[in-house]
Amino acid sequence: AEREFTKIPWYLVGLAGAAVAAWLLSWAQGSVLAWVSERISADLRNQTYAHLQKLSMEYFGGKRTGDLMSRVSTDTDRLCNFLSDSVVDFASDILMLIGTAAVLLYIDPWLAVASLLPFPFIAWLLFQTRDKLQNGFLHGGRAWSHMTSVLADTIPGIRVVKAFAQEKREVERFQHANIAVVAANDKVNSVWTFFWPLVALVNQVGLLVVWGFGAWRVFD
Repeated sequence: AEREFTKIPWYLVGLAGAAVAAWLLSWAQGSVLAWVSERISADLRNQTYAHLQKLSMEYFGGKRTGDLMSRVSTDTDRLCNFLSDSVVDFASDILMLIGTAAVLLYIDPWLAVASLLPFPFIAWLLFQTRDKLQNGFLHGGRAWSHMTSVLADTIPGIRVVKAFAQEKREVERFQHANIAVVAANDKVNSVWTFFWPLVALVNQVGLLVVWGFGAWRVFD
């Protein structure tokens, strides 16, 4: 027993080393992804701006300045955040799901089936909410572009606004645009805040099924 006890410090050292290695790898992953995503976004901004320079005057006649500014700045920034955060999390979650399912099937196929029962329902929920979220984000982006357009129209022409005493009208115009942004985001948030708690509920129900099935297997 004493000989086995002497191994405990080595186990602790090994765990500490693994924790430090995980921290270093996590730091390296974040640094590399941030570096790559920033350069992809910068390249997209350059290409988008270069493409704008090639468009005709008729195109610019039908577009507002704030909308074009939103395309160059906000949209590319969102893509940067997606590449630096969401892609790796999604890939790691998929690999974790596949690996866990394979191990469960190897250990006990029937218990694995009971454990994986919630996933078809979660996948169905994803497909049901996907279109609503896409439409919501699309309307939110358009509302944000409109609000940016109001700013782009007003701030450069502030002297004209003041000369004709139109401050109140411009404030009301911005407030209406801001209300549209809030309304569009509220629709997205209503779907989003309903979806994730429902997924958590399905997971908890699945856990109860696993416990019940496992208990039945033990007593049987």
